[in-house]
Amino acid sequence: MASHFQGRLREAYNAMSERVLDLMQGEHGVRQSLDSALLRAREWVMTVNELTHEEADDLAATLRREVDELSATLVAAEEEFEDWVETDLLFAEHRAVECMLLAADPTTRDLMRLKEMWTEQMAQLIREGDTVAAGAYECVDCGEVLHVKVDDDVLPACQACSGTVYRRIRSAVM
Repeated sequence: MASHFQGRLREAYNAMSERVLDLMQGEHGVRQSLDSALLRAREWVMTVNELTHEEADDLAATLRREVDELSATLVAAEEEFEDWVETDLLFAEHRAVECMLLAADPTTRDLMRLKEMWTEQMAQLIREGDTVAAGAYECVDCGEVLHVKVDDDVLPACQACSGTVYRRIRSAVM
């Protein structure tokens, strides 16, 4: 007898579940809330499956509890998924930055080396009026070479173009 009663309740539970799903998905074009759908399904299952109010209430409460548990499980899974995606995106972002830095690093080193060379060249330029040692000096503007024969001489402006910036010419022998 108990198994017949349990079988009848199982059938009623399944019927109620389907009815609630139908009501919530918009049977006859009207979507209903879970509570409203449970109420209507409870009334329907009492009529169709000849359940008492107490049995129908117990089934509705059980169905509600299972829906709530499923919702909580889905929310927790969604939060875990969001955490996983965020972690994965952070990892991908860090990896992308590392790759860009690896690609940019040789370029950065080359630019730094060029800047140092430029700074050295600019430091080696000599201007009109500077005191210089004996030697040859090339005008940066026109390439005219000026020979200074005495140490501590003052560099004049270029006689060819009136340029004021020179570069010392180093002998290949030195």
